[in-house]
Amino acid sequence: MQLTVTSTKERPDLACVTGTWRWNAFLHRSGKSLAEAIELDILCADGEALMPTVLVLLEEAIPVGMIALCMNDLAERPDLNPWLAGLYVDPPHRGKGYAARLIKELEALARASEIIELYLYTANAERLYLKQGWTTIDNLESEGQSYSIMQKRLQD
Repeated sequence: MQLTVTSTKERPDLACVTGTWRWNAFLHRSGKSLAEAIELDILCADGEALMPTVLVLLEEAIPVGMIALCMNDLAERPDLNPWLAGLYVDPPHRGKGYAARLIKELEALARASEIIELYLYTANAERLYLKQGWTTIDNLESEGQSYSIMQKRLQD
């Protein structure tokens, strides 16, 4: 089985898939429409800047997961940047280590870009990130949901 990683900047045709995944996993209760989520991913794919960047994991050329590098992912913590965001693996492909692979790929991109540290927040994947060397630095309650804010130092 061949696994490859690309970005929506390299493959803008994948932005409809990543926008749909993002809406289904993270945005469907936010008031944003599916069309708005897809448009956001299309705009991200079209940009020249490092952030935002959406990486897509392909299994035999089929998209199976995504992860993003972005700025300002958590309004309550504007002091923390940049962010690992939007980690998603399509349900039929879960349990294969793809989330860990996506995390490593994003960390490698950040290191190559001389980013010193990354942040993320999660409601239910803290253990996954702890296994990848992340540290919980804070907790946040927002709209009745508890989140862990995590950090990983990439450069010394």
